[in-house]
Amino acid sequence: MNYVFYDFETSGNNKDFDQILQIGAVSTDDGFQVKDKINISCRLKKDIIPAPEALLINKISIDQLKSNEVSHYNLVSQLKQKFEEWSPACFVGFNSIGFDEDVLRQGLFQSLNYPYLTTSKDNRRLDVLKLARGVSAFAPNTIVVPLGENNKQSFKLGNLTKVNQIDHKNAHDAIGDVMATLELAKKIKSSASEVWDSLLIYKKGDDIGKKIFSEDFVCYQDLVFGKLYNFAACFVCFHPVYGKSWLAAFDLKHDPRPLLDLGFSELKQALFSSPVKIRQISLNKMPIVLSKEHFSSLDDYKDIGLEEISKRAKLVKENQEFCNKVFEILAEKAKEKKETSSQDEEDYFPEQFIHESSIKMSKDDRAIFYKFQKSNWEEKAKLYNNFQDTVLKHFGRLLIFEENPDSLSKEELILVKKEIAEKLLTTEQKPWITIPDAMKKIDDLRAEENTDKNFLNDYDLFVQDLESQHKTNL
Repeated sequence: MNYVFYDFETSGNNKDFDQILQIGAVSTDDGFQVKDKINISCRLKKDIIPAPEALLINKISIDQLKSNEVSHYNLVSQLKQKFEEWSPACFVGFNSIGFDEDVLRQGLFQSLNYPYLTTSKDNRRLDVLKLARGVSAFAPNTIVVPLGENNKQSFKLGNLTKVNQIDHKNAHDAIGDVMATLELAKKIKSSASEVWDSLLIYKKGDDIGKKIFSEDFVCYQDLVFGKLYNFAACFVCFHPVYGKSWLAAFDLKHDPRPLLDLGFSELKQALFSSPVKIRQISLNKMPIVLSKEHFSSLDDYKDIGLEEISKRAKLVKENQEFCNKVFEILAEKAKEKKETSSQDEEDYFPEQFIHESSIKMSKDDRAIFYKFQKSNWEEKAKLYNNFQDTVLKHFGRLLIFEENPDSLSKEELILVKKEIAEKLLTTEQKPWITIPDAMKKIDDLRAEENTDKNFLNDYDLFVQDLESQHKTNL
């Protein structure tokens, strides 16, 4: 199997509203020998304000943001070409499933490309952060995990590489982080091959779901409110709305016997009041799921004993009436959530609808979508208005404005400039960084010791200049 290790440096930490500024990626063989690599950076998009704290970390200068000849669209196009060339492969990153993959999907879709590149066809994915957390519990002698704040384990890449003697001289440079992630993955694979192999067999969420369904119970790790927990859990049902990408499992720390004969309302209250007894597992997020042979690693369950845990699992799985009630409870909770979210839908923005727009794309829009990708910019300018989906129309217009504004009419130019100005100058609280947000961040950072004051001055002037430009477009 080929591997693709990749990492992004971005304009901030909001995976919906920030952009890729640099990508580093290498293609390797099964022995982690590098066969090919890319290292590309790009300029800032016109509708983005970068977070100053992000730039202080990744050391990307204001001059680079403004004058890089490579646009975001060019970067995404080169990235897409290489990733397709290297496929089929296992795409590997550090916190990639929690962050980088979502940023990648946004970058692809906002460039009007199919967003699910790393999970389509014969590709699969692996997150070394999840892997490191997994082996810390189920193969604790594999790597050293340092203690950070509040005497808690720290799984930051820089901290892990330092205590495990892994070269990481260029931290927060995309290609530097890629090579550090590769070496950490190599160490885990060689020292905990059983855990590595058990995770790598999963090509997609369905595979993990089948494992949980078929086994008496599994050992499962999850991050709950920022803290790692290890569970022994058994299958109850797949989710009534999310299907086989999400399932419910019963936490076997709790005795199911008092719950089995409860009525609907009483069971709903009992299952989801503290302590929660039903664990909802997102199968598409690479959960750490291992066989019951790893039961000895679960400290919170040892006193209960393997025999009792197995009895509890059997009671749950064989009680179809109980499982059906849980299914109905989850359906009701999903309905309640949908009703609440639909009330707030006007507060959502195009960036938050890429999954709906890509998955539920109409036949007519799909035809335009693929034609758009193959057309020149003058043709794209004529095509984008034909989209029925307002999200596709929005990104199409922005893309043309970024890459070839001369192909837009005078009215379209005025419209898009005004939209961007309103987006960035607003004083209302928004999920993206506005110009007022940026100015406040500057003041806060100046008050801190050991902050790069020269950078902050450059950033301040940059933001002031943007403010002046956008005010003329209102």
